[in-house]
Amino acid sequence: MEPESYYELRCAVVETFYEVLLAEGYTIGQATGRCLVEFRRETQGGGRTGLIALSVLLARVARHEPTALARFQPEVRALAALAKQSACWRGLASGEKERLKEDVRFVAEKAAAVQPPPG
Repeated sequence: MEPESYYELRCAVVETFYEVLLAEGYTIGQATGRCLVEFRRETQGGGRTGLIALSVLLARVARHEPTALARFQPEVRALAALAKQSACWRGLASGEKERLKEDVRFVAEKAAAVQPPPG
């Protein structure tokens, strides 16, 4: 993948997340929901862009409010499924792969420690 493509998407997701969080006064969960709408095409399209967008967004949640991951179990499962697809990793530079692997690992670790909400 072209370095600017990976980093452009990564930066766009991070920037939108924090802009919504700070400018709109949203909670972590609300900012995540808003970003899932803003980046619907990327997150629901699957493939490498889905892996990048979901990993970046869910890693922010895992870092700032891990318990909120319980509300995003469908996205956590989608991220885990994408991470298992070798096609999603092809063409990424080694630094990009390492960063993505760390995000995926971190999300999985934090998600495993929280219980989904009842109901």
